[in-house]
Amino acid sequence: MDTKTVQRRYDLDWLRVLAFAAVFFYHCSRFFDESWWHVKNSTTSPLVDILKEIFDLWGMPLIFVISGASIFFALRPGGAARFLRDRVWRLLAPLAFGILVLGPPQIYLTRLTHGEFQGNFLEFLPLYFQDWRIWGGNFAWSGVHLWYLEDLFLFTLVLLPLFAVLKSQTGRRITEAVGRLSARPGVIFFWALPLALLLILLDPLGLTRPALPEDLARLVVFPTFLVYGFLVISDGQIQQAIIRQRRIALALALALTLGAGIVTDAMGEQPTIQVFALVTALASLLIWSSLLAILGYGMRYLTANRRLLSYANEAVLPFYILHQPVILILGYFVIPLPLSILAKYLIIASTAFGITLGLYEFGVRRWNPVRRIFGLKARKPALPVVEMVPQPVS
Repeated sequence: MDTKTVQRRYDLDWLRVLAFAAVFFYHCSRFFDESWWHVKNSTTSPLVDILKEIFDLWGMPLIFVISGASIFFALRPGGAARFLRDRVWRLLAPLAFGILVLGPPQIYLTRLTHGEFQGNFLEFLPLYFQDWRIWGGNFAWSGVHLWYLEDLFLFTLVLLPLFAVLKSQTGRRITEAVGRLSARPGVIFFWALPLALLLILLDPLGLTRPALPEDLARLVVFPTFLVYGFLVISDGQIQQAIIRQRRIALALALALTLGAGIVTDAMGEQPTIQVFALVTALASLLIWSSLLAILGYGMRYLTANRRLLSYANEAVLPFYILHQPVILILGYFVIPLPLSILAKYLIIASTAFGITLGLYEFGVRRWNPVRRIFGLKARKPALPVVEMVPQPVS
């Protein structure tokens, strides 16, 4: 677990692949829940709503924790400028592609299915680009589903001085002190307290002030998970504490998940500040315990390298960039069919997975100019095999 000697953390690679796979299947289900989405089925499923609410709690926080851990390995002492240049290519180039190429069909289907536009895609396309000055108009400044890339770059830019300090000798003493403290039994769970305090001050229910829009709220909350991911991977004592207490974390996460519905019903629509603070603290503990359980079991068991992992880990970013437009376009044609929700989901998920993987394999992976657009490094040409011809003995 010593970060000085480990060259590749396969557990992080596995967790990254599994987390983004979960995002794919999550988006395939969004046609069938009660919440707003780009294209909706005429009927919904209570089970999908429950699963959505559970994933909403820890899905993206997990991805930002993994991103924070990745920043720790990518950032070299004294190499902040080079690291930032790499982030520009890896994050902003795919984001620009998503805004300019993948955004228009998604916004078109949104406006079309919600009765906000009538006409074909070519008629809509000029409207998309005419709205580039209007935040919230047709132009998708966040790249629709690519807001993660936008937010990650912004968080990295703002937090880079902190990360650079933590990678220095002085910072190493700080992370070692945090590691010694967190190694004590139960202390790692108290990392949920700053998150709880932040959520209470944020007041998402608007009890003391107007609630912030979701886009602004996540700008406040998600940087915490990025810093936590950086800290977790910076010291082996923290990681060992997570591994040792993974069973407690899992039991706590399951118990809080099962009790979440009861607590929410008891809170009511207009809770007092005290009740809201208590429920928020429990929700924060649920989120953090879930992350600790996932990280702990991942660090313990997902340590083996496999050929599939190497392929999947490189495919994660292009697959993430491409998956939602494929899901929406396919869903637009599948949703009207007279089939059950389960049948529609299986058709959309299986077909969209195959199409997205095919686009990556044949449209991205093999072509260096396209690889750069999708945030991948150029492939090195294979070295020619030199056949050694034995020379006759004179």
